[in-house]
Amino acid sequence: MKVTFNISNCSDDLDRFTSKADFEAYLRGFDGVELMYVEPEDSDAVSAYSFVIEPEHVVGFHMRYFPSWIDLWRGNEGALIQEFDHLKNVERLFGGCDHDALIRIFREDLIRAHRYGAEYVVFHVSQASIEETFTWRYRHTDEEVIDASSELLNKVFEDQDGSLMLLLENLWQPGLTFTSPESTRRLLEKVNYPNTGLMLDTGHLMHTDTSLATEEEALHYICRRLDEHGDLTKKIRGVHLHQSLTGAHSEAAMADPPVMAPTFDGRMSQMYTHAFKVDRHEPFTCPGVDLLIERINPEYLTFEFITSDRKQHVRYLKMQWDALAPRILPSGVRTLRGSSEIG
Repeated sequence: MKVTFNISNCSDDLDRFTSKADFEAYLRGFDGVELMYVEPEDSDAVSAYSFVIEPEHVVGFHMRYFPSWIDLWRGNEGALIQEFDHLKNVERLFGGCDHDALIRIFREDLIRAHRYGAEYVVFHVSQASIEETFTWRYRHTDEEVIDASSELLNKVFEDQDGSLMLLLENLWQPGLTFTSPESTRRLLEKVNYPNTGLMLDTGHLMHTDTSLATEEEALHYICRRLDEHGDLTKKIRGVHLHQSLTGAHSEAAMADPPVMAPTFDGRMSQMYTHAFKVDRHEPFTCPGVDLLIERINPEYLTFEFITSDRKQHVRYLKMQWDALAPRILPSGVRTLRGSSEIG
């Protein structure tokens, strides 16, 4: 099992490190990083960074995520204008106004993933409009999103040689939620790319039950979902490990959603403010988390946190390691005992 932490190539993350040597010292105990690419490599800002992510540091690559994309894929211009105000915003966001734009975007991600020498890529199987992120009253079903996602992925990956592992990640909006074995199986059967598995995101799974109030409750909930999935759990090849117990906030937003801003950019700002309150990405540290990882036994384990600075990130990483030791230890002394006494 390779253990990583998430990082992006944006200045907020890279400016935390003074040099390559500083970053590599910071990496001790980890096998590398899972990189989310968010800024162009030729950006003028890159030259000002004291450090950049290099291929030798990268184990996984997180493909770009668009909360609302299915209407572009289906060519529903009326729905696109309702969501994005006008097609200029669609072109600004996706680089085009037809479904070929989506294919180009994700094929660009694959080119970058190969350039970085990544072993796997992560794709979010999800769809929600800005307003739906607040109300949870969705226009599309899990099946509709799964079918559209599989169509898109089959086009994006049709010329790939199979060397990159494709890991499909669960969210809590329609798509792959990991709450229905039938839906999970449907997705895996419809994606034609042979080197495909699941990236189980523990925090995202918690959001599917807004009644969860403690990490212990969340742990048992995750284990019940694993039980329900039976042999499908063998397809979990990666885990994003974190927790967010924010059901009360989600329920409050559903009961009294805000008035949507009159512009697309204004609504996007509202959505991201709300999303960061829901999906906090904090360490998952209650007793039994080590047994959860032991039970799943993924090929890749990513400590996936959102932090404001390096000091907080160091603290979060230590909290997560402490929760996993002694079953899972930093590289060089890491071991995984043969037990699965959790459920």
